Amino acid sequence: MKDRRKISSLLIYCACIIALVIVVFPLLYIAQYDYPSADDWSFGVYGYQALQRGEGIWGVIRATMQSVAHQYMNWEGRFSAVFLGSLQPGIWGEKYYGMVAWLMLGAIIFGELYLFYSLFENAEDKGVKWFSIPIVIPALILQILYCPAPEESFYWYTGAVNYTFVYGLSLMLLGVFAKLARKEYSVGKRVGMTIIAIVLSILVGGNNFATSLSCFLILFLLTVLFAIWNKPAFKRTWFLVVIVLGALLLSIFAPGNTSRINSNFNGETGNAIEAIISSLIRSFTNIYSWLTNGKVFLMILFVLPFIWVAVKRMTYQFKLPGIFTLLTFGAYASQITATLYVDGTTGGGRMAAILFYSCYVWLIANLCYWMGWVSKKENKGKHLLNKLEAVWEKYSLIYCALIGVLLVGIIYTADLRQLTSYRAYRDWRQGWAKQYAAEWDARLEVLHDASIKNVEFQPLSPAASPELLIYTDLQDEKGYVWVNYACAEYYEKDSVMVIPPQN
Repeated sequence: MKDRRKISSLLIYCACIIALVIVVFPLLYIAQYDYPSADDWSFGVYGYQALQRGEGIWGVIRATMQSVAHQYMNWEGRFSAVFLGSLQPGIWGEKYYGMVAWLMLGAIIFGELYLFYSLFENAEDKGVKWFSIPIVIPALILQILYCPAPEESFYWYTGAVNYTFVYGLSLMLLGVFAKLARKEYSVGKRVGMTIIAIVLSILVGGNNFATSLSCFLILFLLTVLFAIWNKPAFKRTWFLVVIVLGALLLSIFAPGNTSRINSNFNGETGNAIEAIISSLIRSFTNIYSWLTNGKVFLMILFVLPFIWVAVKRMTYQFKLPGIFTLLTFGAYASQITATLYVDGTTGGGRMAAILFYSCYVWLIANLCYWMGWVSKKENKGKHLLNKLEAVWEKYSLIYCALIGVLLVGIIYTADLRQLTSYRAYRDWRQGWAKQYAAEWDARLEVLHDASIKNVEFQPLSPAASPELLIYTDLQDEKGYVWVNYACAEYYEKDSVMVIPPQN
């Protein structure tokens, strides 16, 4: 019987991994047709030109540091955002820009799996940590398939690296924090984990305020709890919350922020109290609209048995679950407080994407916590779940297959044309992505020609469909167009214009 359970578990794990591969494969395949655009040129210009002058890697590093310093003093206080943005893969050659989708999808997938793997390590049964696969992957699949803005989240480097990628880094930071808090490691391993944690703290704390603020609040709360009830954990981790806070404050009080607020918002911001209240209301709306549907219900049915088996074997006490839910909701809502305070909006598509990801992450975390709370109490609910567990273990493979088929069915019949994977497949199958890349290759021949200083392009043809997931373009010339100007500066042209054909 024990061997049969192991075989069933292995088959379920493999099925989850295969399903995830099927979902991401079309998205990664069309990445080869992706090209830099917009802020990729603005942030990458100094590194790109350093390479063109033959200055090599050290020239890129020097140019990147100069860009960070300049932006920090004059426009952009989020120094980590400038640093990461300046290293866009296209500076090494446009052909390397296809790495973007791999980096972004890799960050969100690895970040979520690593976080729950780290949390599940706190169990008497060491095999529990592998439950992160069937618990996290179903939620990941829905996050990727229904991402609100895949163009900005997977294919546009500068937007994606400072939201999707850094959000993934924040989950890795929380995972390392959990591992350091749980036990004392050997000197070598502790030093290595500490260095990784410090680097992650700086990158997360100095980046988009949505992620840096919420991550700080989570770490701060955990640090306070450790200081009261777990002094050894406090001593091993307190410095991380200080580093994240320091990086966050450096970003907030950067001289360049004033210039940006004055230029974009006439030096005015919103009301802090109103921003907090609005963030709570809008966060509740997001949760309701994103999580109250049949797909999420089936996903929950799939993961709940694994959660129950996992939390029973964990040493956490899972006290005060209601307080946990309120605090996690507050951390979730804090992600949009900063943008509501500055300009009264919840941010662009790339911002919506990380709100979407974290909505699922907190859902899984709350399911784990509430199930853990039940598992530690002697009550009717616990005894009923134990009985159901015995039945589930016998038929787990059939159960998961049935739920999986229902989930695939409802996704296929209701939302096929909305799915990121289907859209990516369509872009390849219709030849749109290939045509888009061919037309950009022709443009790049002109942009790389040093003898041409004033460049005029025709708009992309209808065959290079604007419905592409990877679609970016210059803009028709109507006076000053910053995107075209950034392209001209990047390739050292006097001007770059897009002139529509005359009828």
